[in-house]
Amino acid sequence: MKKLLLLMLTLLGLNTSFAQQMRVVEHYSLGYGFDKKTSVPTFMYSQTLIMGKNNNFAIGTGFRITSFFAKGKTYAGIESKNEKVSFVPYPRANVTTINVPLVLEFQAKKLLIGANIDLIGFAFGKTRDSLNVKNNSAQRLDSLSANPPGLNLALGGRGTTNNQIYIGFRPQEELTIKVGVSFLFNQYNARYRRNGKDVDFGRFKYDVPAMPFVSIVFNFER
Repeated sequence: MKKLLLLMLTLLGLNTSFAQQMRVVEHYSLGYGFDKKTSVPTFMYSQTLIMGKNNNFAIGTGFRITSFFAKGKTYAGIESKNEKVSFVPYPRANVTTINVPLVLEFQAKKLLIGANIDLIGFAFGKTRDSLNVKNNSAQRLDSLSANPPGLNLALGGRGTTNNQIYIGFRPQEELTIKVGVSFLFNQYNARYRRNGKDVDFGRFKYDVPAMPFVSIVFNFER
């Protein structure tokens, strides 16, 4: 993991030998985001390099597991072939992701502000065959179903990603309590039946802007 952090800093133009002298801190984070009929528990493991004259700046990466649960939410078509169609998964939408985030923080002794963004990863979830479909197109959509895309990409806006902005309070070095907002972007791939064959019907999305979250982080210096 440290080699990966050093590679990131090298790509950012920082001297590798300088980076090797920096502190490395491990973090284990349990979080929970919430909105109306929406819940998003998370677990994240990350390592950060602490740098700067006063050890105020941190950059890191790791992996984050996010589970997204939502009831009664409308997914809208985002491609030309499905832009007049939307659906609501029944009984709920449910996607689990394992993504690699980029973490950036500015730290004081007891407080910090930071952000993270999911860069790439994978998604898992059941195919939803029970959909409440609103079809304003001229197409006949028999047996429409939807499932999460397998690949998540921040660039290109594909799949499901969870991005956060937050402030943190550290009552002690080993513990941080964070509160902030998540920007979660969730997609499903749809398909329908035609002449006994599955036909791809493109991507549908539901976004959760500025969803409150709280997390507890356990820190261990390496």
